[in-house]
Amino acid sequence: MNKNSSERPSIAKRILDAFLLLPKVFYSGIRAKLAIFTGSLIVLTIFILSVIYVRQQTAILTESYDREAAISRKYISSLVLELDNISQSLIRIEEFRDRVSKQTEALKKYKTTKTLVRENQVSLFGIKTSLFGALGKNKVHKKLDTYYSTYLSKDDIQVLEKTIRQQLQLGGEKPITDKEFSRLQFMAKKFVFADREIGIIRKRLSELKENQEKPDQTEISAAEEELRKKSLLSRKLRSELDENIVTILAESKKRKIKDLGLDTGRFRLQTFPLSGIIPGEASEPTLDTQIFDSESPLNQAPMQDNLEEGLKGALSSLIDGAGIMAEVPATSFQQNNLELQALYSPHFRNPASTERARLVESKRGNLGAWNGYLQEEGEILTELSKIPPLLDARLKHLKEKKPPIPPFKDKEFKAEYAKYASLVRKRNLLYATYLRNNPSKEEEELQVEAIGSIRNSALEDQILLRFRPDGSDYSRSVQSEEGKELFEKRWNSLREWIYAGESETPTPKLKALFQDGIIGNSRTEAEQILWKLDSTPLLSETLDDLPSVVLSSNFAGIIRTIVDRTEGLESIRSNRDRAVLSALGITGFSIFLAVFISGFVVQRIKRLIRNAEQVGKGDLNVEFEPGGSDEFGNLSVALNQMVTGLREREKIKGILGSMIDPVVIGEAMKDLAALKRGSEKRVTAFFSDVAGFSDISEKLSSVELAELLNEYLSAMTLILKEHEGVLDKYIGDAIVGIFNAPVEVDTHCLKATKASLKMIGKLEELKAGWKKSHKYIPEARDMKIRIGLNTGLAKVGFMGTDALASYTMMGDTVNLAARLEAAGKDYGVSILVSDAVHMEIKDHIFTRKLDLVRVKGKNEPVILYEAISELKGVNSARKELVGAYEEGLALYLERKWDLAIKKFKDSEKANSNGEDKAVQILVERCKEYKKTPPPDSWDGVYTRTHK
Repeated sequence: MNKNSSERPSIAKRILDAFLLLPKVFYSGIRAKLAIFTGSLIVLTIFILSVIYVRQQTAILTESYDREAAISRKYISSLVLELDNISQSLIRIEEFRDRVSKQTEALKKYKTTKTLVRENQVSLFGIKTSLFGALGKNKVHKKLDTYYSTYLSKDDIQVLEKTIRQQLQLGGEKPITDKEFSRLQFMAKKFVFADREIGIIRKRLSELKENQEKPDQTEISAAEEELRKKSLLSRKLRSELDENIVTILAESKKRKIKDLGLDTGRFRLQTFPLSGIIPGEASEPTLDTQIFDSESPLNQAPMQDNLEEGLKGALSSLIDGAGIMAEVPATSFQQNNLELQALYSPHFRNPASTERARLVESKRGNLGAWNGYLQEEGEILTELSKIPPLLDARLKHLKEKKPPIPPFKDKEFKAEYAKYASLVRKRNLLYATYLRNNPSKEEEELQVEAIGSIRNSALEDQILLRFRPDGSDYSRSVQSEEGKELFEKRWNSLREWIYAGESETPTPKLKALFQDGIIGNSRTEAEQILWKLDSTPLLSETLDDLPSVVLSSNFAGIIRTIVDRTEGLESIRSNRDRAVLSALGITGFSIFLAVFISGFVVQRIKRLIRNAEQVGKGDLNVEFEPGGSDEFGNLSVALNQMVTGLREREKIKGILGSMIDPVVIGEAMKDLAALKRGSEKRVTAFFSDVAGFSDISEKLSSVELAELLNEYLSAMTLILKEHEGVLDKYIGDAIVGIFNAPVEVDTHCLKATKASLKMIGKLEELKAGWKKSHKYIPEARDMKIRIGLNTGLAKVGFMGTDALASYTMMGDTVNLAARLEAAGKDYGVSILVSDAVHMEIKDHIFTRKLDLVRVKGKNEPVILYEAISELKGVNSARKELVGAYEEGLALYLERKWDLAIKKFKDSEKANSNGEDKAVQILVERCKEYKKTPPPDSWDGVYTRTHK
């Protein structure tokens, strides 16, 4: 018993030790890294393969859904088009009635009065007689129609009413009664009246916003609220009309959907007319396939608010964003544990002109030889667009004649239309020529056909009230020669009717060509449509072109397709999870195998690593053990050569470091040839000098002079290096520095200025120490330095001979910095900077605008600024002092000498440091100019005659 008890702790201890040893094995170095690398590589490979697999499955699923959705959407779209056509036809019938009534009344003024003289008659025994004129005569005034007083008759739409009723009759389950049809007509009439009121309100609102200098916001708000209410009413009336039509057609369409095998449980399609999408209001679909399968989970799920946002976002994208032809991104979301995706696509009426507009738009990016056609057609359009205004003006003139003159009897009208027709023929001939000279490929035939026919197709679509706009007219017009000839004849006849101006209403011959609808516009109305289409460029990057005009006109609403992807995504996730589990298992095994194998190869590597670590710590006396002729042996030889080279490099670097700036040395060791070639860089040039140092040096012994210079230059150079500056050279007590070369330095201008300010402060510390220890002579303890800064392009690099060269800078930028340092003496300032520097530092450094000068050697004037201190912490008194000076300078530039002198002296009085040499210079200059005013061409710039 005791023996077993003593063995148990021993086994447990061994297991514990094994677990404690495992982290050490992984922590030991390259073994762990090799294992992790191997495992990671396998994991990454499997992960990439899994991602590719999941994406492929998702793409396949999405493609399958899109294909099925496209079939359903195509059929539903045809239903919607049929529904929209019936609704639109009913609405256009009522609009037509209203328009006929208004136009008939409005055109009465163009009727003529004819006076007839008739003998009075009586009836005797049922026979009328004038009794041989004994009863006298009577004048009768009779109103007669003229060309301009005739308009379309209400009888013209009886055929359309009959056709619509037949469509409802054939599509419904039972015959539609007169009462039901009258009810639909009444609904359409109410919608027309509501829509007309909306138009009136919009016009009034536009006038309120644009025509008044001070718009009445109260009235505008009231008009906007009225517009909103009327829009809601209009939408409600349209929805009621559509709902009643859907109710009549629903059962028969449901059966057809079932017979076609369309899946209404996985796809839910909703259509939204433009009038149904109102900002701030929930949108209502005209048609929702929920009515065909209300029991499926998808159709029972309530739609979230994000769908409303997506719908309005899609509309905004189509209208205000990428264009009606753009693809609206799909949105995915979850609802009632369903994985759903919403797809949006535009819905168009007039399939023929819509399809041609799409084809022309698709040709935009690959016109090829047809680019020349666009240019030549543009020249024709320029001439063509000049004619409609002339025709319009002529028609108004003919209408005002007493009696009005029909246009076909006017020579000028006919002559202008002859020019118009000639230009159209010229355009048609141009198209035929390009078509003959540039035969299209089979896949481009429809695009090229659309280029030549889009205007005529759009004209027909816009003036024709079709009985059934199912798109078959487009197919007939492109698929057979007979169809092409028929439509060419129709289009030519429409143009001839408009060109001739012989009848405001369609002629019987013209009506006979349009068996699939009725012409719903008068000649004058059709003429306006024709002019717009003929004057619009085919394609344009700057103006509205035919595709945008036609598509905008045909744009009726949006179709939203909601796809249930739950089942497919669950399958994908299951496959993904299995792939992840497999990857994890393989990863664990791979890491174990890598740890086991790596133990055989890491020992020699560890020895190399230990020696390399010693080299890294600076021990260059290490020698790597030769390892034979394999890769490790070659590595040992290379490492020994590297250590030898490092010893030589450190030796050379130590020697050069005492002679050249270490930054320059470092860059030279990287690429000496580049520094020798030199380059032009934007740098900040730094020049500093000790004021009156010649007098100081004469009074000091050589030992004291060397000590003073070493102490001063060491402190200043250290500050220069702290701010990433590079020492160019010492010129006695002067220091020349470079910022932003040879190494790039961010905000180098600001850093140079901060270094200058710190140098001024450091000098004060040095002088305080010298005074305290009574070191050097009094003049040295009171010495001051001047600094000049300028920024700009300069030549930088090693300058000199091949035998002896130094890294320096040259150019106007450098020369100006030196001039600024010297100019500081005249103005009594410590740090003088150029306007180029001021532009870079003004948000961080407190400065004073000193003067405008033209320095020696430069023609361009320079604005001088004194750098005073960092911007933060500047007291108000100092700001007032500087402000007074700058006001004085502004007055000086305006030639207001007395006011300028007063401001300058005010700033000097407020200066607690005593006299201000800059003030004295400007005051003297003002007094001189008072005596001898400068010429009118004086620009305020003072020319310095010395450096």
